[in-house]
Amino acid sequence: MNHQPNFYQMSRPELRKYVLSHREDDEALRIYMDRMRTEPGVTRFTLTPSQEDMKKLEEFLKAKADKQNESI
Repeated sequence: MNHQPNFYQMSRPELRKYVLSHREDDEALRIYMDRMRTEPGVTRFTLTPSQEDMKKLEEFLKAKADKQNESI
């Protein structure tokens, strides 16, 4: 039987270390991400793409769709 650690008792650094060494453990990742979102002192960044970035993305997606349509 596999013993599951108590993620709620782990410190954030301990939980991070566990998540990095057990990348298949979705529950640990979910708890870590919840903690990152709710604990004070965590800096979050949001980036707004520029018009140029959006145009490049549209061109990339169109080229990818065109390539997939050619192979059908």
